[in-house]
Amino acid sequence: MRLVVADSGPLIALARIGRLDLLPKVVEQVLVPHTVAAECTRDPDKPGARAIRMALQSGLLRETADPDATALAAAQAQADPGELAAIALAAALPAPVLIDDAIARRIARAHGVQVIGTAGVLLKARKTGAVERIAPLLAEMRANGYFLSDALIEEMLRRSGERSAND
Repeated sequence: MRLVVADSGPLIALARIGRLDLLPKVVEQVLVPHTVAAECTRDPDKPGARAIRMALQSGLLRETADPDATALAAAQAQADPGELAAIALAAALPAPVLIDDAIARRIARAHGVQVIGTAGVLLKARKTGAVERIAPLLAEMRANGYFLSDALIEEMLRRSGERSAND
């Protein structure tokens, strides 16, 4: 994958487990709308904030201006400003959006935007050999308060080859 636009949730999830480094292993460039960058770094004491700030400063993540999101005006009551900015930028480029929130994913798909989630990044990292196993990373995300359904974890483990459908 050449380019992806990131929402705050996946960035925070990866930062909290110390694995923002996986992003450049699965995608060439990660764009972060200004609103998303601000959500992630506004409070330096929040988990992951420092790591995301450092990733922005180092160029691992590239902050961009917020796009015109007027096309998504009808979705404003359903998604937060960062999600809408990420979806609008992804739609304008066009590029996939890295987003986990179920409602925001539906909005993105309704606007023709390809969606990838944090678990999808981990799966791509596993398939490229950047990580040996994703099970410990998924468990660490959960331990850090990130919601992952049992069904999603089972599906990712099956798709990664870490668990068969018969397990």
